[in-house]
Amino acid sequence: MWATARRSAWPATPTSAPGPTAGRCAEAMTGAAQPLGARDDLVTPRLTIRRQTLADTAALHALMSDWALVRNTGRWPYPVTRDFVAQRIVERDTQPGLYGIARREGRVIGTAQAADGEIGYLIAQAEWGQGYATEAARALVAYGFDTLGWPEVRAKVWADNPASSRVLIKLGFREAELFTDHNMARGQDLPSILYLLPKRDWEG
Repeated sequence: MWATARRSAWPATPTSAPGPTAGRCAEAMTGAAQPLGARDDLVTPRLTIRRQTLADTAALHALMSDWALVRNTGRWPYPVTRDFVAQRIVERDTQPGLYGIARREGRVIGTAQAADGEIGYLIAQAEWGQGYATEAARALVAYGFDTLGWPEVRAKVWADNPASSRVLIKLGFREAELFTDHNMARGQDLPSILYLLPKRDWEG
């Protein structure tokens, strides 16, 4: 398939990720399904999505200090402190699913998550327009279906983030619901869109 799974060589520590799918600033496996929380790396042609560790605190703090990114998340405050980032990493490590960090040539350029039937991704502003969000999202969808055994994949996007909607639609997601959710960074309730992708549509 498109992305491959590789057993992580990184310590079994921390993780974290954005709230509603952060558009391009929004973010295939084979074999039997593995339990939630598997610590495989996802390797795509240009990215490696791996579990986060406390060693990633500085890089993630720098990433999440960019307002253009954080405004499109759901559960990240702004401004964010290093202590908050470290705490989020530790908390995520106890939860099922994949909460990863995307690296290109050893450099952190974003985050990604696949947990509880939902994916999310966030790509650094300097890397926009190069297809990394689509590449990461495609790998996360395949991971959810082929490794975690999900019957469908969900993704949430703020209504004022059309770039992320385009990524999802390109992968076959369809708009399922309009709703209101709280955006911590912006400090208000905002319209959001729920997208769904059934496995039968992905396979078809």
